[in-house]
Amino acid sequence: MIKQAKYSDLPEIMCIIKEAIKEMQIEKNPQWGSTEENYPNEERFIKDIEKNSLYLYKEENEIRGFISITIDNHEYENLIKTSTETSYILHRMSIPKKFRKQGIASKLMLFAEKLGKENNIDVIKADTEISNTKMNHLFLKMGYVLKGTFSYEDYPGNYNYYEKNIK
Repeated sequence: MIKQAKYSDLPEIMCIIKEAIKEMQIEKNPQWGSTEENYPNEERFIKDIEKNSLYLYKEENEIRGFISITIDNHEYENLIKTSTETSYILHRMSIPKKFRKQGIASKLMLFAEKLGKENNIDVIKADTEISNTKMNHLFLKMGYVLKGTFSYEDYPGNYNYYEKNIK
């Protein structure tokens, strides 16, 4: 079942993030955990919860995955050419290792599309580090189109930028 996260979910979310950061470090993926503030940190998830933008896939009272779905406020504007249509941006998706290969990530992304359609969103945008083979594969599998690559001025890595039209 997919539902909005609550503050009480934070300890479990942060355990999942710690596991994901360790895995990314082993894979030499600088996307998470490689900056002073150790992105994504608890403060970031608190903001997601306050904005009602963090969604959990939960079964048997255990978080099996989560995703942040936010309205695009021109986040990529100075980084890469993007669609100008009303958009969502996907961020901070993670599935604990023991729950992978069960379709949970696909379900979360389909939920984002359904939510978008219900809220008159035309496009979903997302990015992931070039070395993140799992996410890059998932975006392509889910029908996202690779629109280009970019680098953040103040954050490590090189990122593939994706869009999907959901009109």
